[in-house]
Amino acid sequence: MSVLSGPDTHMHEGNQPAGALRVLRRFYSILTAPFRALQAVRQAMTPASVSVLIFAIVTLNIIWGFPWTGLFSACVGMFVAGCLIHFLTLPSLDRNFSLPNSAAQGQLFQVTIHAHNQSVLPALDFDLSFSQPKLGRKRWLRRRERIQPTYTVQQSTQHKVFLGPGDATEHQAVLSYHRRGIHPLPPTSVTGNFPFHLFKSRVTAPSPVSIAITPRPLSGEDAHAKSLLNNLGGWSHKLLSGDQLDYTGSREYEAGMSVRRWDFPSWARLGIPIVREFQSPSIQQVFLIIDTAFETNTKPNKEGIYPAFEQMLSLATTAIHDLAKQTVKIQLFVTDENFDPTDSSRFFVTDTDSESMLIKLAAAKPVDQDSGNQQIIAAHEIAGRSPTLVLTTRSLPELQANALQSCTVMRTDMPKQSQKRPESNRKRGKTPPLTPTV
Repeated sequence: MSVLSGPDTHMHEGNQPAGALRVLRRFYSILTAPFRALQAVRQAMTPASVSVLIFAIVTLNIIWGFPWTGLFSACVGMFVAGCLIHFLTLPSLDRNFSLPNSAAQGQLFQVTIHAHNQSVLPALDFDLSFSQPKLGRKRWLRRRERIQPTYTVQQSTQHKVFLGPGDATEHQAVLSYHRRGIHPLPPTSVTGNFPFHLFKSRVTAPSPVSIAITPRPLSGEDAHAKSLLNNLGGWSHKLLSGDQLDYTGSREYEAGMSVRRWDFPSWARLGIPIVREFQSPSIQQVFLIIDTAFETNTKPNKEGIYPAFEQMLSLATTAIHDLAKQTVKIQLFVTDENFDPTDSSRFFVTDTDSESMLIKLAAAKPVDQDSGNQQIIAAHEIAGRSPTLVLTTRSLPELQANALQSCTVMRTDMPKQSQKRPESNRKRGKTPPLTPTV
């Protein structure tokens, strides 16, 4: 008996603080229940319920008698009964969503809410919609600028008069996000107006579904972006040019054949026209490595965004779109925080559909330089002699020194120049370089 009583005693002593905390929370909730109920009623009041309450107060200041007693009773009864009916019939909806797997930054996409009434009571006179983004208020005596919302909603509020138990309804909206990343859908809002718009309560619930917002393709808006696109176009043209053709053999010339290159030694030896045949590889494997590490002095802007980093991801998106149109098999690697060197199968994202690669770019986050260097070296060893493009915003001297001829390192950030150097170059008749380091 003594052996069994020891563990039970320790278990009882360990559960004492948790039990005491649970009792205190229960007591606090019971104590504050009237205040929370009063606050909920005050927030749910509408001009109609306020008018009923004012009229009931006015009848108290008149000499009691018929018909003032009946008016007072009617106003109080309408207010109390309407309040009870309103909170008892608030809709309790179970929500499911239909949406695409990903969407480009700034692109409009449609989302459908499938709402099911999971209450035993019917849902009466309610509105269903997405919550509009909240704009932060600009406080006095502060220079902090107003942060723009991350998304916009275009919708017509779905109004339903009656929704029976177990019935379903739908609401369609068009959304767009202005920042790259994995974003949850906006919260859904259910507004109940029953009965007779005496009270109005809004129940807001967070959406459990997220969507990947991929980077937008890079556009040549400035000289630096144009130079990046030119460098990318030159690299892809060199990759897919005729230098990559494979020699398949020689054969006798026939009328109508497309002559690629004459085989003069065979022609002279055999005495008949001979041509060489070349064939482009049906599937060419290309490795695309994205370096998400920063320089030590890199700082975000006022909105917490790294412009050079986002520009690099936009250039990677453009590269994926261009290579996906060709007969090229892309192997994408993005330096990640959750890097496991023992699992080489998770290094690269490979898919005939480019959407999975764009989702990988949407989830890209900065890493420290040491981790980034290790991951790039490991990915470069796997790539071997295959054509490889490394996009980065920092200098990689070790990789550039040890890289093979098939590896191209493209630095995408704006070249840093001092203010005095352009003036000296102008005096000498030289212009500062605008092209990125490749």
